Amino acid sequence: MGPAKALFILLIFGAANFYASPNANIPEISYQVKSEAVSFQNGSVSLKGTLYLPDNSLKNPALVVYHAASGGTRNFQFYEHFKKEIPSKGFAVLLFDRRGSGESNGDFDSADFTDLASDGIAGVKLLKSRKEIDPRRIGVWGVSQGGWIAPLAATMSGDISFVIIVSGPGVSPAEQMSFAARYSIQEAGYSKEQIEEGVNLRRLLDSYYRGQESEENVRKAVDGARKKPWFDLAYLPNRGNIPGNPKTTKWFQEMDFDPLPTLSKVKVPILVFFGETDRWVPIEESIKRIKKATLMNKCVEFHRIKGGDHLMMTGAPDSGGPVSKQYLKLLVEWLKSKNKPFPKSQR
Repeated sequence: MGPAKALFILLIFGAANFYASPNANIPEISYQVKSEAVSFQNGSVSLKGTLYLPDNSLKNPALVVYHAASGGTRNFQFYEHFKKEIPSKGFAVLLFDRRGSGESNGDFDSADFTDLASDGIAGVKLLKSRKEIDPRRIGVWGVSQGGWIAPLAATMSGDISFVIIVSGPGVSPAEQMSFAARYSIQEAGYSKEQIEEGVNLRRLLDSYYRGQESEENVRKAVDGARKKPWFDLAYLPNRGNIPGNPKTTKWFQEMDFDPLPTLSKVKVPILVFFGETDRWVPIEESIKRIKKATLMNKCVEFHRIKGGDHLMMTGAPDSGGPVSKQYLKLLVEWLKSKNKPFPKSQR
């Protein structure tokens, strides 16, 4: 066998085994990463982003990223692993500025979850057109609010082959924020009475948004609580400012979204992460509900990240520390196991 032929066989063998079981005793392959600015349309909305690619000649699996509510651009601090570690392991990543954020146009405040899901689906269509991407191995990844939107996208498009949920609550936004208020007020050392006072005020305001309480009563309760030391930790919608017509607000459109009917319709593999120090999500309740909703899906995997916060970062909670190595390891292993190359006969 000549040297050239031997090298060819070695390269093909290495590429094929890159996606084998993470427990296989094979050399780890690491690619250089290249990036490219991209733009794509979803109706009248022009979306700008960056595509991160492993520098190889393969047709790579890929994922599209859905943002948290508070992090709408591709430069969000949590995304560094999508620019380095994940592409270096053979997975392309599309990071794009959410509509109304960064370089993307459109209006985020008037967009509902379906609109945001369709933006990511437009990104999936872009990836399908790229020669570097395997169109049958494109998935979606969503963090926090994006953990509600990524599964929704999978029910709206047959082009999505897997879903990854990071800190995606198994409860409604209203339930999630009541939990966060209780957690934060309690963590700050306030009494049981103060905790209940803060949580009840939050629920009262939610009732107003649903049309169940008068503006006069709610305004009186909120104004009477503004000087309470726990007030900011109650995370009131619109910082406690009372809209005259709550039905026109973004919170009204989102607050009672139930993620479970959507999750029950997802037929592709799902990977779910929760951080053990997450102060924003009721983890136990979320896991219980998501497991029940996905009972008919035989490929759903859950992981709790030791020392990980809402963004899978370690160190003090919400301190912006380094991304958990445990999370990265599990993410890469799962991506490899679910994205093996198709046999030559199916290509």
